[in-house]
Amino acid sequence: MHLYLLRHGIAKDAFEWDGDDATRPLTEEGETKTRAVLKALRKKHTIELDAIWTSPYERAQKTAVIAADVLKAPVLECPALAVGACVEAVASFMKKHHAPERLMLVGHEPSMGEMLGDLSGEGPQPMKKAGCAHLSGPFKPGAMKLHWHLRPKDLIGE
Repeated sequence: MHLYLLRHGIAKDAFEWDGDDATRPLTEEGETKTRAVLKALRKKHTIELDAIWTSPYERAQKTAVIAADVLKAPVLECPALAVGACVEAVASFMKKHHAPERLMLVGHEPSMGEMLGDLSGEGPQPMKKAGCAHLSGPFKPGAMKLHWHLRPKDLIGE
C-alpha cells in the first residue's frame, strides 16, 4: 500500500469560531495555500491515488475536495479520521471499505502526527497544516516505511 497522510489546511481559529468544532471551515488563505501545496506536491512527487478518505469535519472535507480536484481521485468520508483518530479505528474502516492500494487520508493534529509515528515506528511526528507524508507497506504499527514528510514551506517556500 502507498499511503499519504495529509493534515487539513489553515482553518478559522477555534477561539474565534462560535459553532460546533466539526463545522469550523478553512480560511480563504487555507484554501489557497492548500491548493498550492497540492499542486507542488503533484509536480515534485508523482502521486497517483485511487481514493481520498477524509474526516467528516468541514475543514478536512474541504481539504479533501481540493486534493481531489488537484490529484484527480474520489473522496469518501471516513468517520474514523475525526479528531482523535487512531490506527486501529482506521484499520477497522479499511477492512469494511476495502482500502485501495494508493490512498490519501485527510485528518487533524495531533492524530495525523501520531498515526504517522505509529505506522512508521518512529514515534509521533507533528504535521503542519497542509503538511503531507508518504509511507508504504502494510497498514500496521511499525510496518510502514516513511519515504518523506513535508511541510508546506518545503513545497511552496512560505
